[in-house]
Amino acid sequence: MAVIGFIIFSLTSDLFISMMIVYPITMNKDFLNGKSIGKRMFGIQVQNLTDQKADEWKSSLRNFLPIIPIDLIFTLVSPTQRIGDRIADTKIGIETEQNLKTIGSELKNYKVNKELVFELIFGIINIYGLLWLYGFLFTNIMIG
Repeated sequence: MAVIGFIIFSLTSDLFISMMIVYPITMNKDFLNGKSIGKRMFGIQVQNLTDQKADEWKSSLRNFLPIIPIDLIFTLVSPTQRIGDRIADTKIGIETEQNLKTIGSELKNYKVNKELVFELIFGIINIYGLLWLYGFLFTNIMIG
């Protein structure tokens, strides 16, 4: 994601546009059967608490709260669940059916649904809110 963000920023020279593109992608990175590229490489996936693959909404919701230091502590205590997993009632589980080679066929069979559209809208609204908050904090605390 950092590479994609750097490329977009290099092309546009606009941090706001870069964030508007990269953040929704980052929030929805696990939409395809609960697996990002990294999860596929390690044979794991996002699952609900009944060991079934998590739906698109839960996969997105678990990525909503990127507070790295706190999240790291939760992960050390419970390696299969971080804060986002607790919020979305998901966990990381073992998956052996699909790997990097099956991405093409999975994308071909994937149907865009209302959950995915809602997630993208949710991601865009979320980034607007975060950018506003960071801008507000920066101008009032750092400068002010």
